[in-house]
Amino acid sequence: MGKSDYDMDIKEMLQEEIEIPKAVDESFEQAYGKIRRGEVQMKRLNNGKRRRIYQKAGVAAAAACMVIALTGVLYVNPALAKDIPILGDVFAKIQQMRDSSPYPDKDKTAYDKIAEHSNPVNDPTNVAENQGISMEISDAYCDGHELYFTLSLKTEDEEMNQADRIELMSYREGSSEPNIAWLTVNGEEVYPTSAMSLQKADDQVYVTLVRVEAMNMPKGTFPEDMDVALNIGAASGYQDSDVPTAEFKTIKGSWKLAFHPQIDTSNNRTTELQAEKDGFVVKEVTKTPSNTYVTLVVPADWAAKNPADVLTDTAGNRIYEESGRIVEQEDGSWIKYMVFDQTDADQFILQMYDKNAELAENEPVPLVVEIPFSME
Repeated sequence: MGKSDYDMDIKEMLQEEIEIPKAVDESFEQAYGKIRRGEVQMKRLNNGKRRRIYQKAGVAAAAACMVIALTGVLYVNPALAKDIPILGDVFAKIQQMRDSSPYPDKDKTAYDKIAEHSNPVNDPTNVAENQGISMEISDAYCDGHELYFTLSLKTEDEEMNQADRIELMSYREGSSEPNIAWLTVNGEEVYPTSAMSLQKADDQVYVTLVRVEAMNMPKGTFPEDMDVALNIGAASGYQDSDVPTAEFKTIKGSWKLAFHPQIDTSNNRTTELQAEKDGFVVKEVTKTPSNTYVTLVVPADWAAKNPADVLTDTAGNRIYEESGRIVEQEDGSWIKYMVFDQTDADQFILQMYDKNAELAENEPVPLVVEIPFSME
């Protein structure tokens, strides 16, 4: 057999699909876990420098070069390449970005706890590649009230890589105009709490934590058996220095991602109570690793005035409200579902203020009612 024939045989062997033994597959899963957690380091180089694999934008390409010695032949399974994360520890990078922001959109304790309770996404549809852009959903957490998942993007486009952030968009069937990207939960369209805007984390790499509130679901709750899907049709790059800010490049394509998150309520705490004062009633409070939920009844005579609420712990530390919704009752009263930041406190004071009162100059906004309540 000539050298060229031998080379052809080797090429054909490399192109064949080879079933990976279970033990080897488990070893790869352990390796991937170490890469995600940033536990893997390169050996010391001749110049004495160290590099952490997960910190490099080229982690996917580097990890794809992992080989297995099978019958004396170095074999690379292309199917394994997509399982290497775009960015090793996405939560650590997101937290680092939040810490450096002058106006973080969430307290860091909650992000730490979301990361602690999240699970890796191992669905075969958690990665999509098109037009030189790769997208990956790597971690997810759902406590029944909120769904969070990490979304990473890597671009091979040099111009797009100059963007400070990348906004994702979707197209409705038959329309050429883009919309803010949405997702579907069991086929029902749901918009996330904020636009899918990915901030630059490393060279070529952009990340975000997508948040979906159950109250935005058509029925106000997440289904127990949940399939989440994204159908992204375009990615637009923005430079924050632009005045006015406008996209400088848009890449159209097709990125379809899907995963199956599990609902975990084991770390939730709920206390049902009837803390009442002047017709205002705190009915229920729930604490999860990510947020604090308070259900309040506003009497009919105050509902029309829409009083403002302020929640503090008994030490006076304010717990900021993130979102909420109001359900009007037949008698004119409101049931107000409020979402506050995560807190370790168990004792609270809810104050209601008449923000629409007519005030004289320098007169403080009048306090309507103050309701102390505690969790069991």
